[in-house]
Amino acid sequence: MQSAKFDTSCQNAQIPCGKVTVHSVDEAASTMSGWQVDVLQISPGKLNYSLSMTQLGHIQIFREQADKPLLKRGMACPGSLVFNFVVQAQGRGRLSGREVDPQAGLVIDGDKLPEIITPNYLDLIYIVVDRQWLSERIGEHICRQISSGADSFGNFTLWHEQGLAQSKLLPVAMQDFYTVAPQTLLQQATHSAIGEAEVGDDISSLERLVLDALLAVLNSVRKVEPVSETGHKRLMDQARTLMLNNTLERQSMSQVAAQLGVSRRHLQTCFNSAVGTTATEFVRAERLNQVRKVLVEARRAGRAVSIGNVAADWGFWHLSRFASDYRDMFGELPSETLRPHVPLGMHRSTIHATSQNG
Repeated sequence: MQSAKFDTSCQNAQIPCGKVTVHSVDEAASTMSGWQVDVLQISPGKLNYSLSMTQLGHIQIFREQADKPLLKRGMACPGSLVFNFVVQAQGRGRLSGREVDPQAGLVIDGDKLPEIITPNYLDLIYIVVDRQWLSERIGEHICRQISSGADSFGNFTLWHEQGLAQSKLLPVAMQDFYTVAPQTLLQQATHSAIGEAEVGDDISSLERLVLDALLAVLNSVRKVEPVSETGHKRLMDQARTLMLNNTLERQSMSQVAAQLGVSRRHLQTCFNSAVGTTATEFVRAERLNQVRKVLVEARRAGRAVSIGNVAADWGFWHLSRFASDYRDMFGELPSETLRPHVPLGMHRSTIHATSQNG
């Protein structure tokens, strides 16, 4: 499915360990422990989506694949650093209104997740690590060097050896640590591209195995560049707020531009530059996603809702046109979104907990 809000807590005394794989952004909520994130589909068509998450003590390992551009915004786990590495991409994504080289990695402060628009197709690995735990494992000085960029810049891109991301991180992201005995994994690791791990407590050793793979890629970084929000993006955000907040009296682009003291042409340029599409298309996509979000929440709660009323709440007054736009965007009618269904392709391995001390 195509729109979801993730809002759970990762600050637990007991640290869950396990793996979850889902094939819709609606169901991905259960995998994003500690995140508060909106994910919206902004390009029309049926979305093919997959997200696998392994919770390994103080580390979360994600692999996400999507064949449509997605908009992401919100907050990752507080107190964490998020390391993003592209496996494969088609087209260019955008970060804070700037185009991003699809071959570049990204480091994000977990408290300051920027607004991201993914490429037309993206296969992505991201590893979320608790800062304090990272500092204790690799030393304060090194951790400070890594995290100071996030503190200073909010987020930054880095260019690294692409082959290392493939050989080191992809096996980690694909490995199901809970269908193979930990000691077997550790023995295999000493003869694999993943690298060696210190023998000791099973979970701690597996954490170290993942950390070694991450550090191997970071050691290959040859260029780092901070990414700040563009002026076009800031102006676009103001316009988007005005256009979304007033659903009873929808304002034209000219009216919004006049309120912001700019020309209609300049405002349209801001949208094209910041999100790669026109203002009308972008705002319509956001409103359709907000309708879908309400319908999905109603379905999950078993609550009856009027599709017409929900659509009207988001400025869709012509129901037949709305239904057509909705089907074009998500590949199904609003009534199909409301219909109870069993998620396809969802797999959970056994979840167990360890203390923060292992």
